[in-house]
Order: sequence, then structure tokens, then C-alpha cells
Amino acid sequence: MKSTVGFLLLVILVISSCKDTKQEPQLPQDEPTVQKMFTQAQADSIKQKRKLDKLYKRAVTSSGDTLLPYIMQDSVEVFFTRYGKENPETVVRMSTSFGDIDIELFEETPLYRASFIFLIKNGYFDETVVHRTMPKFIVQAGNSDNKITATKKGSAGNYQLKPHILPHIKHGYGTVSSAKYWENNPENWHNPFDFFISLRATEHLDGEHTIFGRVIKGMDVAEKISQVPTDSREWPINDIYIEMSVLR
Repeated sequence: MKSTVGFLLLVILVISSCKDTKQEPQLPQDEPTVQKMFTQAQADSIKQKRKLDKLYKRAVTSSGDTLLPYIMQDSVEVFFTRYGKENPETVVRMSTSFGDIDIELFEETPLYRASFIFLIKNGYFDETVVHRTMPKFIVQAGNSDNKITATKKGSAGNYQLKPHILPHIKHGYGTVSSAKYWENNPENWHNPFDFFISLRATEHLDGEHTIFGRVIKGMDVAEKISQVPTDSREWPINDIYIEMSVLR
């Protein structure tokens, strides 16, 4: 009888033990999964960065001229938003044989500011000139008839910028604006490679051109440049080369 009771107790204990084991909380099993997901995210990030680095890689011509990184039109906003955060400078200098012109870039037009800094730091303006002057109107620069200038634009994808009109800022003495093509341009794209300094208020340009900066020093230099002899295209007869640099 005792052996039978003992046997029954043993069976009850075994069953109870199995039941407890089944109900025992399991240790979290998702930690390796989280780690795996994190590792994959890192790998995807590195892969994307390498893809972008390759895409925006600076090109070089067969003659050894260093060109600009290529920027796809549909990635302009993403690229310059990121570039602007990494390059926060707002004051640049345009040097000429007539003297220096210092320009403050507006933070209110972030893509234009970032693009202008990008073009300066990547040497686009090297070998470009003042290519249009009109007394008491404008001094326009950033272009040339040299093949290398067109090649640089092409290497950068000839990207364009969407207009960014600041309603509280009008064209006036010392404002700096982006040029654009007036014909066959239904999207009103602006040309980031070409800019002009206004020498007076020009109401007919308000709302048409993005103003992205202002001259803070050197308007006397701009005035002198505006007086030089020009050809029928308003292009200075004697080339006025410019050098652009970032001050701060």
C-alpha cells in the first residue's frame, strides 16, 4: 500500500514539474533579431553612402581638368540640404582686377546658399568672367566662352534650382540674384551658375528672379565694372575674370 502511495506521489510530482516547466516564462528571443536588424541597417546605410559617393564622384577630363561632382536633377534638394548642413558659411568674396566685392548669402534661401558655396568650393567659377554689364542696372557674372566652363556645367549635370522668391525682399541696390532662361522655361528654373548684382531697384524683376544675397562691401567696385566698354551683347570688350572664395 505504501509503495502504491509513494508511486502516486512520484507521478503527481512529475506531472506538476512538467506543468510548471511549460508555464515558466521564456527568456526574450528577439535580441539576436534586433541585433541582426541593426546590423542590416548599418550595412544598408554604408551601401547607400557608397552609392552616393560614386554618383557624386568628381570627374576629370582627358586633359587633366578637374570637374564637378555630378548631381541628378531629382536629387538636387536632397543633396544641397545635406551639403548646406555640412557647409554653413554665408559670406563669400568675388575678386576682380577692379577690387573685391563681399557678398552675404541669405539663410532664407538655403538651397541657393548651399549651391553657391558648393560651386565656389568645387572651383566652378575659376576662369569665368563678368559677362554682362549695364550702368545703373546690373553686373552679371559666372559664365565664359571658354570650353572648360561648359564642360564643368555638364559634369555637374547642368542642374537647375526651383525659384524661391522672398516676398519681403525686392531687387535693389546691392541685391544678388540668380539668372534664368526666359524662353522655353515653363518650370521657371533658375540657373545656379550665373548671378547678377543689381545697381538699382528693378521692379520688373521682382517675383521673377530669386534674390539669395546682398553685397555688404564693394559696391564701388561693382559701379566701376558697370562702366567698362562692352560689345553689342553687353559683354565687356576686355575680359574681367573673377575669383570666388568663401570667407566665413
